[in-house]
Amino acid sequence: MTTGYGYWEVSIEKSGRLKLPTALLRSLSEDERKTFYVTHGFGDYIMLWSEKAYQKQVDYMNSLDRNLTRVKLYRNAFLRNTAMLECDSQNRIVVPKPLLEMYSIDKELVILLDNGQIEMWNSKKYHEKFDLRPEDFEKLNEDMHLGHFLAEKEGADGIS
Repeated sequence: MTTGYGYWEVSIEKSGRLKLPTALLRSLSEDERKTFYVTHGFGDYIMLWSEKAYQKQVDYMNSLDRNLTRVKLYRNAFLRNTAMLECDSQNRIVVPKPLLEMYSIDKELVILLDNGQIEMWNSKKYHEKFDLRPEDFEKLNEDMHLGHFLAEKEGADGIS
C-alpha cells in the first residue's frame, strides 16, 4: 500500500477523464497502479482508493453489524456512488459524473496523497479551506506541539 505524500493540481476533461500524475503512480506498488475505486470522501472531496486500500475499507465495513441503522446508513451512502476505475494505457481514469457534480468539480482539481489516502478536491474549495497565512500556520503548529489536537480528538473543551 502507498505511504507517500504529494500534492498536484490537474485539469479534468468535461467527460470526467483525468491523467493521474506520474509521481503519484510511482508512489504506488506496481500492482496498485491500474485499478482504483472512487467514492465519497470523508469531507468535501472525492476519495480515490487503490484496490488494496479499498479492500481494507470494505473489510472494516464488513466487520460492522449491518443490523444497526447507522451502520446501514453508512454502508449505503458509501457504496452508492462507488465505482471501479481502470487506468488506460496513458494512465487516465474517468471519474463518474454524479461524483463530479456532487463535489462541484468541473475543470481544475487538487489531488492530495496523504500517507496512502488519495483525495480529489475542487481546486477553489481546497484553496479556500487550506491556504493559510504564515501566522495561522504557525499557530496551528504550536497548538499541535502543545497537544491541543490530541485534546480535540478526545473531545476535551477549551481548544483555542
